[in-house]
Amino acid sequence: MLTIREVVAATRIPTSTLRFYEREGLISALARDGAGRRVYSADILTRLAVVELAKQAGFTISELAGCVDTGTGLPGPRWRDLAQAKLAELDERIADAERAKAALTHALECDDPTFAECPVFRGSVREQIDAMRGRAGTQ
Repeated sequence: MLTIREVVAATRIPTSTLRFYEREGLISALARDGAGRRVYSADILTRLAVVELAKQAGFTISELAGCVDTGTGLPGPRWRDLAQAKLAELDERIADAERAKAALTHALECDDPTFAECPVFRGSVREQIDAMRGRAGTQ
């Protein structure tokens, strides 16, 4: 068993965040010790790792609460549907970042004296307009 202080030391997750995760149903304390401090089971680190991985993948806390099994803290039956949707979002963000990187790379390497007239830059702008139109059609 781990006290809240030991969990904080092991994960660097603030106590306020741990309490928030409890309120949202992502984790739960087993009990309180004699001093009233929360005590967690040994699997708390696994549960918190699942939460952190999901957050890194872009899941919101409410999305995560909806797909995590409250008994185990592991992904439950709905996780595949949510993961597929999240993967599509990530692919879109990656494509946006790659377009931005290509535009910046070209901007730094472009010999055109007026970058605004550069045909590659203008092409990047057209690609961005197309991307924005595509997002507007899916919302």
